[in-house]
Amino acid sequence: MNIEATQLDKAVVVKVTGRMDAESADEFEQACDVWINKGATNLIADLSSLQYVSSMGLRSFLAIAKKLQTKSGSLMLSGLHGLPLQVFEMTRLISIFPIFADTEQAHATLK
Repeated sequence: MNIEATQLDKAVVVKVTGRMDAESADEFEQACDVWINKGATNLIADLSSLQYVSSMGLRSFLAIAKKLQTKSGSLMLSGLHGLPLQVFEMTRLISIFPIFADTEQAHATLK
């Protein structure tokens, strides 16, 4: 898994490439925590290059969303497709997160 973060004016985009599983889920959480500790309250997870997500990956998304919620922020998901989208739908977690077609659309919703 590879993670790249880009700071925008109203959010930080965290682009995840590859597979998010038990071995790599903590890496995603740590990358998000760095930005949360710097004061970021809105994160956009760009999942357009995510190929697979395990239950540990789902747990990481939930943990970050919960941290941001306590700061009146949110974790938005963009570009969700294929197998990862199916996993979010099967686990019914799709209804918990704001989902957008791309990062530009997610960013445009922030005030």
